[in-house]
Amino acid sequence: MRDKTYYRILSKIAVVFIFSLWASLFISNFVYSLLKEYTPNLEAIENLLPIHIEYVLVGLFGIIIFLLFIGSYIRYFIQICHAVSEIAQGDSKKRVPVKFQNEFTKLATRVNLILEQLRTAVEEERLAEQTKNELITNVSHDLRTPLTSIMGYLSLIDRNQYQDEVELRYYTDIAYQKAQRLDQLVNDLFEYVRTKNPKMSLQVKAINLKELLKQIAIQFQIQLKQEKMKSRLSLPESSVCVEADGDQLARVFENIISNAMNYGKKGIFVDITLEVHDQLAVVKITNYGDSIPRADLPYLFDRFYRIEKSRSVYTGGSGLGLAITKNIIELHQGFVEVKSDEKETSFHICLPIFK
Repeated sequence: MRDKTYYRILSKIAVVFIFSLWASLFISNFVYSLLKEYTPNLEAIENLLPIHIEYVLVGLFGIIIFLLFIGSYIRYFIQICHAVSEIAQGDSKKRVPVKFQNEFTKLATRVNLILEQLRTAVEEERLAEQTKNELITNVSHDLRTPLTSIMGYLSLIDRNQYQDEVELRYYTDIAYQKAQRLDQLVNDLFEYVRTKNPKMSLQVKAINLKELLKQIAIQFQIQLKQEKMKSRLSLPESSVCVEADGDQLARVFENIISNAMNYGKKGIFVDITLEVHDQLAVVKITNYGDSIPRADLPYLFDRFYRIEKSRSVYTGGSGLGLAITKNIIELHQGFVEVKSDEKETSFHICLPIFK
């Protein structure tokens, strides 16, 4: 490719040079004949000069014609050099002008493409750094809160600042609950980072979604009964299979059903529906409790995002559950979405059907 470009430029210069030489010979011959006609003592003047006047005219006109043809190339190359120089000095918004249709045009286009890729890479790096800082800030806050409580209550116990065994038991129970909260957060954080990796290893096999949803519904029967709620299954008669990691997929459904229980108590029912649309298996998990505010819907699957801004474990959880859910579904080449209005909130998990 490089050799072709080199020879193409060289051939164009050679053509221009030959044409300039031919044109200069023609013009200089015409001019010289005019000089001979209107300058009687031309031969005497030529005898005084070290070089024939016709040769001088050929060289002069040749240079002028050559520069006229090649000048646009030279000016364009100088423009490219100036633009590259400004970019090298830190003007990231500067772009090389794209003109004409020649090899320098290709050079300008490729330089601009490299600049655009560089700008995108810098922006991605900036966003990654911002994301990392936000992650560290959120993790630090969420770890510090239960850790402070644990240290506080253990300090009271260490200094024997309790009245009786009942109060001691109360302090240890709170410390234990906070430790469980820490354990949940650390596990969720580990799982989030793991599922965020597109190269995460999945134990993929054919999974019968119909049977999996039946098992999960049975698994939640006791918890639903404790919350005075019920699950309702709506499944097709035939099997619906997807290629997936069964454990990871079960975690997705468990997480969304747990959310439906937490936020849908007013509605009593949690509906689990399996449908097939355009080669997609669509699982809908619907609750009839409080709706999700419209302003929160676009950010619901962001890490550490909570509908309720309180960081209490009873209201907001770790803020990683739905982010993990989204990561897992995307690893399976699917997608998840949520719809919410005054009547219901429904999560739709869509996965490619396995044939």
